[in-house]
Amino acid sequence: MVDEPQSELEALQAALGARARIRQWAEGAELLDLLHAAASEGWLEALTRPVTVEDLAGLGGIPAERARRAVEVFLSAGVVREAAGTPETLPAFTLAEDFAALQAGPSGIRTDIALDAVDAARARIRTALTASAPYDWQEDALVVARDWGMLPSDASRALFGMAYAELPEYHARLAAGGPLLDVGSGVGGALLSTVTAYPALRAVGVERAGDVVEELRNRAKAAAVASRMEVRHADAQHLTDEAVYPVCYWAQAFFPHGTREVTLAALRRALTPDGLLLVQELTPPPDASSPAPLGATLDALVADCRDIPPVASAESLTAELRTAGFTDVTVTPTPVGRLVLARNGG
Repeated sequence: MVDEPQSELEALQAALGARARIRQWAEGAELLDLLHAAASEGWLEALTRPVTVEDLAGLGGIPAERARRAVEVFLSAGVVREAAGTPETLPAFTLAEDFAALQAGPSGIRTDIALDAVDAARARIRTALTASAPYDWQEDALVVARDWGMLPSDASRALFGMAYAELPEYHARLAAGGPLLDVGSGVGGALLSTVTAYPALRAVGVERAGDVVEELRNRAKAAAVASRMEVRHADAQHLTDEAVYPVCYWAQAFFPHGTREVTLAALRRALTPDGLLLVQELTPPPDASSPAPLGATLDALVADCRDIPPVASAESLTAELRTAGFTDVTVTPTPVGRLVLARNGG
């Protein structure tokens, strides 16, 4: 049976509904743009302490009424809150607790880095439907690395320490000095937190993006562990080490489809015959029984635009490692997500 064509009135109502949804989606983009503006005009820094609308208006030389409307947007979004005051004073505002923490940048998790990462993802999305769009993996490599890469701190070491406590054999090998091979090091979020937590540990970090390598080396110097680390500007597919490392961490989520099999073969050669390989499931797979949420599908599209796997579940990683020749593959839930540990098949 063929559906009856819509009447002109029905078509108009449908179009109005679609337009309303577009406007609803636009709210998120507009809020991000306002947050960018607040960062560049010094609002976010000013809001780390109680300030009035008039104070904020003065930062950019805008009318107080417009500043008030911007504050109302941030109040609605939970970015700011009204600070405690007295009836004799003008209302004052400050960042909400979580945004205050992000502005303070604990362990390098900062507002500007989060905004840069969102901008990079949006730029990738804009090329998704253009076959002729040039793919440049280096274009946003540093932005992505910074977004994922914590600074080594007591908090980050505690976080990774809770994960390693669930992997006693891996922990013991780190404590014994390794050496550790860290592949896809980025700016060293996991690597530097681990090396600074284990005083005897020596490590080799492998990263193929030149600007990321430079920042990793600078961070290693700042953390006073450069003497215990070698940072290689190289593609992990071309590693020539043989039977050197008893432990290896592979940042698998950032490796393109066509490189994974060759990379795993190189890691097997580099590991000792009984060496351990650790990989992380960064994003749990969506529930197959229900539609994937919009955020997950957008993340998957961005990943595809970067030519990396949208989601590698712990189960798919287990299968991938077994196919590559690893044995004793186990999945362990930890505070940093599900970790997959495998033994070199020799």
